[in-house]
Amino acid sequence: MDNYLREGEMPEERMIKLVTDHLDLSISHDIADFDNVDCHLYNESSADGYDLWICTNDTRHVSICENVYYYDHDMADAFEQQVRWGDTTFYIDQDIYEDCYIEDKLLELFADNVEDIIEDDELDLTLGEINYLKQEYDLNEEEEPAKT
Repeated sequence: MDNYLREGEMPEERMIKLVTDHLDLSISHDIADFDNVDCHLYNESSADGYDLWICTNDTRHVSICENVYYYDHDMADAFEQQVRWGDTTFYIDQDIYEDCYIEDKLLELFADNVEDIIEDDELDLTLGEINYLKQEYDLNEEEEPAKT
């Protein structure tokens, strides 16, 4: 993530925090949380040494056809799909989180939900943040034409 911001910009870390709070998402990289989440994103190796990427709700019954990916770049989309299906708690292996663009997917989810985020009173957005988001995402309320 960029450490440099233009005046009036919102840091990506703040956007990620807002979208995870709005969608009530909890993402853990701690293996101790592995059994206590809705969805798991991790990697395994096949018998012949190939890396395989897993996104599953049930680690005891992993479906080869539905939960196993040959390419790691599919993991961000799999994560998004699980969010849309209602999963809220995730174990995501740290390497997957960093290498598979999970933060970029969270920023996409932020953009998809920005109107709802602005209206979410529980998020404690500042007036400056609200104004920035309305301008950045072209959400300024249009005035209705006067009736004559």
